[in-house]
Amino acid sequence: MPYPKQVPAVEKVLRLLEVLAAAPDGLTAGELEQSLQISRSSLFALLNTLKARQYIEQTDNRGPYRIGPALYALAPAHLRELDALIEAFHSTPDLDSIPETLALTRLDGDETVVVARQDSPRPVRVVLELGQRRPAASTADGLVLLAAQPHSAPPELQPVLGKVRRRGYARTADDETINLAVPVCPDGYHPVAALLMAAPAFRGRPGQAVLLTLRQMAGQLSYRLGATVYRPYGHPPTKTVEPTTELSPPELEEFLRRSHGARLACVRPDGAPHVVPLWYEWDGTYVWITASAGANWKSYIRQNPWVSLTIDEPWPPLRRVLIVGRAEPVADEAVPGGIAGLRERLEARYLGQRRLQNETEEGADWEAFRIVPQKIIGRRGLGGGKKS
Repeated sequence: MPYPKQVPAVEKVLRLLEVLAAAPDGLTAGELEQSLQISRSSLFALLNTLKARQYIEQTDNRGPYRIGPALYALAPAHLRELDALIEAFHSTPDLDSIPETLALTRLDGDETVVVARQDSPRPVRVVLELGQRRPAASTADGLVLLAAQPHSAPPELQPVLGKVRRRGYARTADDETINLAVPVCPDGYHPVAALLMAAPAFRGRPGQAVLLTLRQMAGQLSYRLGATVYRPYGHPPTKTVEPTTELSPPELEEFLRRSHGARLACVRPDGAPHVVPLWYEWDGTYVWITASAGANWKSYIRQNPWVSLTIDEPWPPLRRVLIVGRAEPVADEAVPGGIAGLRERLEARYLGQRRLQNETEEGADWEAFRIVPQKIIGRRGLGGGKKS
C-alpha cells in the first residue's frame, strides 16, 4: 500500500535545488524567495544547511547561489563526463569559424544522440534538436564512433570503419544534407563523442579547409578534457602531415589569433634558461602577456628583456610560430582596456567566458608586459622541407 504522506521540508529542499539547477548563472536570495514563495527565515535556514554540506555554493557573501560540487558528485560517472563534454563544447572559442550547424553527439546502442549544438547563423541551415537520435551506421558521427569499437559493428561496415580510422574523419551525404564528423578523445586516442558539422547539400562538399578547422576544434575539445595529444584511434590521420612550409602572412596572423597556449623562454640571472607556459594576446603588432604577483619570470626579463615565445599545435597540420623580441613592462593606463581588461580578454579567449566573481582587488597585484617582436617565424608540416 503506497504511503500517502509527504514531508514538506523535503519538498522545499528539492524545489530549491530544482530552481537553482534551472539557473546556471545562479540566483540571489531575493530571487529565490520570490520564486519559492517561502519565508526569508526558512529560506536562509535551507541555504545555510545546503551550503555547509556543499550542495550549493556562493562566490561571496552577497553573491548568487549555484548548484555545488556535492550534488554533482551524486551523479554517476558517465553523467559527470557528459557534463564536462557539453561544457567543453560550449567553451570552444572557435565554434563560430564554421558557419554551419555544429553538434556534439554520443553513441547510444545503434544510434547517435545530440547532446549539445550550435545552430548555423545562415537563413538556410540544417536543424538538429537536442536529444535527437539518428542511426549510427548511416551518419558521419555514428561512423566515427563505431570505428572506435569495430568488433561490435556488423561485418559489412568493417571496410568503411577501417577507412574512417585511417583518415580520422567520416563524411556522409544525401539529397538534403552533407555531414562531416571527427572524433573527440579525452585521452587523445579513444573517441567518446563526435563533433559533427551538418550543412545543406546545395552548398556542396566541404573542402579541406573546413575539415582542418573541424579537426582543430576536436583537438581543442580533447585538450580541454585532459588529452596531451590528439591521435584518434592511436595514430595521426593520413594525408594531413605535409612537408614543412612557411606560413603566409595571412596564415600567420590567423594562427596567432587562435587560442593556443604559449611558452615564454627567458634567462635567469645565473644564465640558466627559464620556460613558463602562459596565455597571450596578439594585436597585430605586439604580444601582450600578464604576470601574477608571484611570477618569478617578470624579474628575469626586467634584467634581460630578450625573450622568445613559442606557440604550436600538436595535431596536423602541425603549425608553429617562434617569436623573438624584447619584453617591456607596461603601466595599467597604457594597456588597451587596462590590466583588468586584458585579463578578462585572455580568460574569454581561453576559457570561453569571463569569470563571474569580481577580482578587482586581486587584479591590483598583476602586471602587464608586451613583447616587441624582432623576428617571427611561422611554419607548418613536418619533414621534407625547411627545418624548424
